[in-house]
Amino acid sequence: MSGADRFTEHYRLLSTDPAMRAALLADPKAALAAYFGSVVDGAYRIEVIEQRADTITAIIPAPPGPGVDPAARLADVSGRIYDMLHSSGIGGYLIPDEALTWVLRDMRALWAGGDAADDADSSTPGS
Repeated sequence: MSGADRFTEHYRLLSTDPAMRAALLADPKAALAAYFGSVVDGAYRIEVIEQRADTITAIIPAPPGPGVDPAARLADVSGRIYDMLHSSGIGGYLIPDEALTWVLRDMRALWAGGDAADDADSSTPGS
C-alpha cells in the first residue's frame, strides 16, 4: 500500500470505526504507534479533539513563556490564525512549534515507508 493510501485508509477508519476513534481519543501516541508501527520518541504530547456535528472547535494559542514579550507573542500567533470552514469534517494536524513540525514529518515519513517499527528508536526530530 502506498503512503498516501495508508493515510487515506487511516482517516477512513477514524471516521467509521468506533473502536479506532476511542483508542485514539484515550491514548493518541499508543493508538498511532499501534496503527502505523511507531511514533518518534520525544518530550511532546499529542492531543486529539473529536469533531462533532453540533460543535465549533476552537484552538487557542499557548500563553507566552517566561520572559517573552506579550506583544511580540501576540504578533507571532495572530499571523497564524486559520479558519477551516468545512462542515463535512476535516482531518489533520495543527502544530504550534517549528520543532514539532519536524517530529510530525519524521513520523509521517516512517509511517509512509511502512517499516516504522524498525526505525522509530533511532529517529531524531529534523533528521
